[in-house]
Amino acid sequence: CGKTTLLRILVGESTADSGKITVSSNLTIGYLPQSIAISFDKSPLELCKEVFIPLRQLQDQITSLQNDLSLNPSDFGLVEKIGSLQHSFEEKGGYQYETSIDRILQGLGLANGEENRPWRQLSGGQKMRAYLAKILLENPDLLIFDEPTNHLDIEAIEWLESFLKDFHGSVLMVSHDRYFLDQCVDQIWDMTPVFSIYHGNYSQYLSQREANYQRLLLEFEKQQEFIEN
Repeated sequence: CGKTTLLRILVGESTADSGKITVSSNLTIGYLPQSIAISFDKSPLELCKEVFIPLRQLQDQITSLQNDLSLNPSDFGLVEKIGSLQHSFEEKGGYQYETSIDRILQGLGLANGEENRPWRQLSGGQKMRAYLAKILLENPDLLIFDEPTNHLDIEAIEWLESFLKDFHGSVLMVSHDRYFLDQCVDQIWDMTPVFSIYHGNYSQYLSQREANYQRLLLEFEKQQEFIEN
């Protein structure tokens, strides 16, 4: 009933026939489609490291300034500049980004050499997991997933559940994995027959939907009885 289409409209890949999409100017979005047509000339590890190019450039700048300081140890202006850059580097996770890359690649099953394989040698599922790792490392405000568990084994699904529980931002996903939804979500959007929002996980949604259906059925029966009278 248009779930994937809705996601594509929200990220700007499709145009809505009517209505308006309003997005905050500083909102960052990470979008994982059901399949990706993009080809990279990198390994999964190199793809993930690309996320941190600004941090690595900052790290190189600090190293260069430290070399300059070793030649001019009395240059206090240089000391202050290095201190300021180091503070910025630390705030942006500069001392943890390599650990984060290893943790996410391992969690998604791209370890023990798989993270270094060229893109052309990866299976379709491995490419999706590598792309997912890149999105998670970008740490966006909003994650939009279209069937995120399709290419994951049980261990990777459990790891992603744990990751999403600690994620600071918001997650919007389409999924047919009921157990995964039960573990990860606190709100369900039902698009049939009209758009409705239910609070709770998937099991709670089923219970609420059934109660709502019984209430509407009772109202309908009373209405029919009134009309008959």
